[in-house]
Amino acid sequence: MKFLDKLALKIFSIIILVVSIIAILVVTEVVSLESIGEFLVNLTDGIDMVRVTIIASVILLVLAIKGLFFTSRPKNEGKNGIVLENQSGKLVISKESLDNLIASVVKEIPGAESISSRTFLDKNKNLIVYVTTILSKDVMIKDVSQELQEKIKEALKRTADLEVKEVNIKVKNVVNKKVKGLPETKEEKPEEKPEETQAEEENTDNNEEKGE
Repeated sequence: MKFLDKLALKIFSIIILVVSIIAILVVTEVVSLESIGEFLVNLTDGIDMVRVTIIASVILLVLAIKGLFFTSRPKNEGKNGIVLENQSGKLVISKESLDNLIASVVKEIPGAESISSRTFLDKNKNLIVYVTTILSKDVMIKDVSQELQEKIKEALKRTADLEVKEVNIKVKNVVNKKVKGLPETKEEKPEEKPEETQAEEENTDNNEEKGE
């Protein structure tokens, strides 16, 4: 809502409020019309009421016409997406499209699953992305988060030509889930000694016991 609309609304609201209060006071006989007339005469004593009345009436008339026929409509552009403008026109990229793009990027990274994402523009028209994800315990959280930030920035720049200021990652949970594409970690087993070596060690131990 623009300044003139707000001003007109406030002025008419004040007028209606004053008229309503006066009407209630007159009907309940708390104040008489004669006393109100005397008050107005004393208040405007020495003032050119004709000129004041004409000026006030013109202002109210203009505001009334403005409110009835030229009401400004709120701009909904950018509310549900990102608006890009050029010489040929405007392009609105919906937030759903951006969320799907971010989700596809997250799926490509082993060990990460996207739960939700949010995108919005700050006061300086900078794009900021928030991603909530679940990670596997087999990955390094710091490394995966950094990879997510870089991949999301690259995807939004390549696909939508959007410069991303920040990509904020929130790890909601770490799950015990095997990750495809990662090398399996094998537990190290103790080396088995050959049978001959074991027999020699046993004979040595027996000889030492006999010597004692």
